[in-house]
Amino acid sequence: MNGPDCELPAHETLFAAALYLATNYAKTGCPLLCRMVMRQLACIQHHPDPSVPPHLRETCRKLREEWERIGIERAAALHEANVAEREAAGPLH
Repeated sequence: MNGPDCELPAHETLFAAALYLATNYAKTGCPLLCRMVMRQLACIQHHPDPSVPPHLRETCRKLREEWERIGIERAAALHEANVAEREAAGPLH
């Protein structure tokens, strides 16, 4: 998607992809999917097509902020779970 010969897909396609990824994140909690949702939303927000409605761009900006918060909270929860698991396992020797 970078370079002069590459174009972004239509914003409708990016939005459909974001919904698909968000649905799969809800099923799995995978941090990679969270980052992919944020990327899709950023692509819509900054899409070069002037027909992308301003309210859609603003909504994507706000949603991206929410997904960033979700990602941070999920990462913290995973870290806490890993620490608790290691503590419960006891010393390595």
